[in-house]
Amino acid sequence: MMKRQIKIGLFIFFGCFQTAYSQQLITLQTAIDSALYNNLGLIIVRNEAAIADNNATKANAGMLPRVDLNAGTNYANNNLNQKLSTGVEINKSGVSNKSFNGQLAVSWTLFDGTKMFATYQKQQILRDMGDLNVQIKTEEIISTIIRAYSEIVRQSIVLKGTVQNISMYEERVKLAEMKLKIGKSSRTEFLQASLDLNLQKSNLVKQTTLLKNAKLNLSRLMMLPLNSEFETTDSLVIDKTILLPKLLADLENGNKQLQLLHMDELKRTQEIKEQESFYYPRVNLNAGYNFVSSSSSQGLFLINQNRGPLVGLTLNWTLYNGTQRNQVENVKLLRENTKLVYDDTKIALQTMVIAAWQNYQDAIELAKTEEESYKMANENLTIMLKRFKLGEATILELKDAQQVNEASTSRLANTLYDAKTAETELLYLTGKLIK
Repeated sequence: MMKRQIKIGLFIFFGCFQTAYSQQLITLQTAIDSALYNNLGLIIVRNEAAIADNNATKANAGMLPRVDLNAGTNYANNNLNQKLSTGVEINKSGVSNKSFNGQLAVSWTLFDGTKMFATYQKQQILRDMGDLNVQIKTEEIISTIIRAYSEIVRQSIVLKGTVQNISMYEERVKLAEMKLKIGKSSRTEFLQASLDLNLQKSNLVKQTTLLKNAKLNLSRLMMLPLNSEFETTDSLVIDKTILLPKLLADLENGNKQLQLLHMDELKRTQEIKEQESFYYPRVNLNAGYNFVSSSSSQGLFLINQNRGPLVGLTLNWTLYNGTQRNQVENVKLLRENTKLVYDDTKIALQTMVIAAWQNYQDAIELAKTEEESYKMANENLTIMLKRFKLGEATILELKDAQQVNEASTSRLANTLYDAKTAETELLYLTGKLIK
């Protein structure tokens, strides 16, 4: 079954708002793509994820051998005084001594109570948690952009409605002035129409500022120059097929915060294994090749050289340190806390999803109603203006129709915004903003 969607538009003439120069049209998807590409916070989280990926290696966990090459040389100029058992005595000054040494050493931990394997698994989990943090940050950015974009659409609806209403108020002033000239109305009627027009002009200035500020906020989120000029679409697509049972069923596997807590629990399990590994001995293999050469211009040994391979095993076993068992218990308690936080968060999220879905349902129904009300308010105002021209309606009846139309425009803008933000909240909570 194809996804059913509703598209609630402005139904207001757009031509009055065209500028003398061409402006870039930014769609919601364009805004999201730009923010995801340029957002500095997301770049930071990606770098942190890359660090966690670089750390997730067997060598970093201590599973691979370590190879070192050491070398050195020394030179000395000494006074020599030697008396041998044969009675020979050597006394010499300015005796030079030279020595050279080199060593290729290999150290490999063969057994450490399986700590290296637990550490490697923990590094894999930390890498996955880094990737998950990138997804969480991405969802936050998408949610923020949708709200910022929807705010622009909302303010645009009200602004364009105000522009349309001003033309009606100007027509009303002209009619009142004409009636005043021919003696069919009092000056009070003309003054009241003029005052109402001035009020609308003040509202236009305020509403223009609200729209500019909304666009400024979106420019900041997209990392655009703050003086950027652009237009947005005048409607938002809202999915009306979201079902509560499916949302609750998908919550545990979809919500990134719950996934992160689950990974944290797995990480704590590996940390317990790391601490328990200290109960067991540690066995290292040591191997290498040594070369030592020394020479002297005088003395018993004029040249002395040693070279050859070496190999050996070392065992280290901490039988008691008084704190290790407590460390294991502490990590187990941390894991238990993580489980409790997971369960508590799950219940809280289920409550939030149910509340958000109800808000979403209400907003959808209100949006339909307000769309119909807006059409009827426009039609009523048009009819009332014609009746006023013919003298069949009073100034109060026309003013009432204008106020009803203004209120209808504002309610339509608010319900459209509420419907989109409610949908966004549902998708964010259930992890469906990233497809």
